[in-house]
Amino acid sequence: MMTRVRELRKKLGLPVDGLAHIAGVSQRTIILWEKYGLVPRSEKTIEKIARALGVEPEDLADEPLFLPLGEILGKYERAASELGTTSEELMVELDSDPVDGEVSGV
Repeated sequence: MMTRVRELRKKLGLPVDGLAHIAGVSQRTIILWEKYGLVPRSEKTIEKIARALGVEPEDLADEPLFLPLGEILGKYERAASELGTTSEELMVELDSDPVDGEVSGV
């Protein structure tokens, strides 16, 4: 399933690193959202991505804002497993969004 972020990014002809640069966020943040459905936990980060895509933040929602905790944790566990990290590290990363992360092999 293609996320709304990916759909809009592709429509604009932007590569992941291009969107990340324009939005001022890390490539990893974009990849975590597109591939794993892990939405940044910071409203500011979501706003920056939406602005870079030329839409309102609410236009980026692929699913309800409030998911069951088990479903959210499952997404973090899957991403952490594939990326060789922990779900806790991903949560911290999505809170702070350093503009330096890249995901290899994606």
